Amino acid sequence: MLTIAEAQKRTEQFLTGQMLQALRTVEYELPSFDTEPRDVDLATAARSEVEIRHVRGAPDATYLIRAFNDELLMQLQLNVHRLVAVYRVPALDALDASTLSVRLERWRLGAEHAGWKFGWRDSPIDNARRYVETYCYAFAAADFLENEQQQLYWRTDIVQMTRYYMLEAARAGIRLSPRRAGFPV
Repeated sequence: MLTIAEAQKRTEQFLTGQMLQALRTVEYELPSFDTEPRDVDLATAARSEVEIRHVRGAPDATYLIRAFNDELLMQLQLNVHRLVAVYRVPALDALDASTLSVRLERWRLGAEHAGWKFGWRDSPIDNARRYVETYCYAFAAADFLENEQQQLYWRTDIVQMTRYYMLEAARAGIRLSPRRAGFPV
């Protein structure tokens, strides 16, 4: 069993080390079928850029992920083995929680198969601006911070969930970037 100090250290490492590296692979270049097969690793093919904001000791980190010609603001919370991912999208063009949930229904169904549960809400910033937030909740195994396979599973799933959130939003014509909308980041 981990001490509290060791659990906090491993939480920090997951949020600021493992997840930061993993999120850089939200978008990656696929080799063409028109060329000879070549051995390319994911880190080399990665195309995403990620900025992170984190306060040492806090059980969460906020990431700004640049991929697919857009940006997505995501906060990830880790409480020992409970994960909460929050995607924040500027509420533009009459977008609200109910319309976003309908547009991302296909994405939600896929993520539910991995064990995620969801909530949607409108979140005002000020009188003129608001975000639409997608809350994603999941429980990993109780030994998550000690179990490398569990970490790999959830880390990979968060990357895939983020990847397809961005792709589905693009298909639905939803602009994700808070910066382009003039929202605080």
